Amino acid sequence: MSYNVYTGLLKMFPLPEEKNENDVFSYQSSSPMFAELKKQYPIESVAGSGGDMTKALNLLGWVSGNIYHKGDFNNAIERNSIALLDYAFGKGSEYGINCVCLSVVLTECLLSIGLKARTVFIMPCSPYDGDNHCVAQVYIPELSKWVMLDPTYNAVIKNSTGQYLSLLELRWHLANQEPVFFNDGAKYNDENWTEESTKSNIEYFAKNLFYFQSNKVSSFGEETYKSAAITLAPKGYDPKEAQIANIGYRIRLYGDNQWMQEWLESEKNNQLTYCSALDFEKN
Repeated sequence: MSYNVYTGLLKMFPLPEEKNENDVFSYQSSSPMFAELKKQYPIESVAGSGGDMTKALNLLGWVSGNIYHKGDFNNAIERNSIALLDYAFGKGSEYGINCVCLSVVLTECLLSIGLKARTVFIMPCSPYDGDNHCVAQVYIPELSKWVMLDPTYNAVIKNSTGQYLSLLELRWHLANQEPVFFNDGAKYNDENWTEESTKSNIEYFAKNLFYFQSNKVSSFGEETYKSAAITLAPKGYDPKEAQIANIGYRIRLYGDNQWMQEWLESEKNNQLTYCSALDFEKN
């Protein structure tokens, strides 16, 4: 039943498609820290000398295969690929990081080899949902399209013809209950997926594809996070009010504290910047 509810929401609340005249997002691969990243970690040799999609998949497998996901990671590490790799790479489940930080690592690795990439928060409709997800999205010139990469699950998703899907394409397929398929290597940490867990994870994506948020600039570390967040949401849906209600829900569930109040105040003062679906996946 949940699959029908989540996909029904996607169907009845499509994303706006008006086109902005200007580029909404920018991608910066020139930071000297990307050279430092490639000096400290074998990014280029891992990516290999194949096509861009092969390079992206190689880096996805490398990040997912060497860093554990840990949902309750406390975010105490500086949010950039070098700091996160230093903390987590090859150190097992005790040093796992959350989906946001995994996506940051993969995004910055992709940027370092000259591919357009950004980290995207994928968000549920309900303000009473305490969970959302985060993935990377990369533009593949040889395919002339964006492709979603999920380092938490070592996952890409295809349609019935074998085409790799972007986030918006995945949303459309699920909204119309079209079949989608994870790659054979998709898994969670050391757990290989069963048919049942695969079905559950498709439902999980359906839940979290209601609206999207991503930073305007994709670069190294702080250069990304000091840029404005851009929101893509259905018309008539208010992500700001949803987030404020969600914080209130968390306070009722887990208790109040100074951090919660600071987060609530920040959201109340937040002025959202919006884009259209066409802007979101402009090459």
